[in-house]
Amino acid sequence: MTRISRLRRALTIAALAAAAFSTAAEAAFPDKPVRLVLPLSPGGAMDALGRGLAEELGAQWNVPVIVENRAGAGGNIASEMVARAQPDGYTLLLTGDMLVANQTLFKNNVNYDAERSFAPVGIVAVTPPVIVVRADSDIQDIAGLRRLGSQRLVNVGTPGYGNSNHMALARLQGLYPETLLHVPYKGAGPAVVALLAGETDAAIVAVPAAANLIRTGKLRGLAVLQAERSPIIADVPTAREAGLDLDSGSGWFGMLAPAGTAPEVVQRIGQSVKTALDEPAFRERLRAQGFEAIGGTPADFADRIRSDAVKFPALLQQTGVSVN
Repeated sequence: MTRISRLRRALTIAALAAAAFSTAAEAAFPDKPVRLVLPLSPGGAMDALGRGLAEELGAQWNVPVIVENRAGAGGNIASEMVARAQPDGYTLLLTGDMLVANQTLFKNNVNYDAERSFAPVGIVAVTPPVIVVRADSDIQDIAGLRRLGSQRLVNVGTPGYGNSNHMALARLQGLYPETLLHVPYKGAGPAVVALLAGETDAAIVAVPAAANLIRTGKLRGLAVLQAERSPIIADVPTAREAGLDLDSGSGWFGMLAPAGTAPEVVQRIGQSVKTALDEPAFRERLRAQGFEAIGGTPADFADRIRSDAVKFPALLQQTGVSVN
């Protein structure tokens, strides 16, 4: 056997071994508990989605899927933790659009790249923001919010920096300059608790975080910030119906693995998520909470991240939003 023949044989064996290892890893995944890291505190829309999804995936995989809330720094703590994790599929991130916006908001204080530090699994669900006040508030509608803003600064809570709720507030501040003060919290749960306690005048949160409180008469919805009303709080008008020239659209919630995770493992996780979302009972449960289940592909999610990486810097510059 010539030297070249031996080299070719060795390379062929190595390639076959790598393929066999990859196939074995895919077949074995998962064979131990999986961590699903969330960047916000318990009690909000993302937490409800994450815990429901973890339950469904755990049932499919026959291993525990453990939800880990790592709130702080606008979601950056969780994102950086997953970006640095072993790329084996056992540490996953469920996050929102702040993953992209925070690169501009926090600039040099973000130690990840939304497009390069992760392997997108897919967009799980979308849901719009809603503007809410306490049921006993003097603010009855958007006009009332404007009137109060003409007298003093109106304190508006959100689940934190960079998410679709913060971006909606930024657009609202552009319409009503020097009337609205952003009060960020570590998730929708704390933002709603603060509103109910009277710490803020209003809040902008995802529909699932407020829907039950609206239905039970503890909160009043002023406007859903999308073109159509939400079916689970159908009495709350859209922004345009409420006289507000603002349609922020729905925010996304997506799942990512660390960059370098084997494509076969990413594909398996994505297929499992899609299977969960195709389950009628779980899909209806999400719909009843105010989510629209998506179950998109890794390629679709990567495209959305790239698109947002262009859109958000322009929006933040236009509105003058900062973390100060």
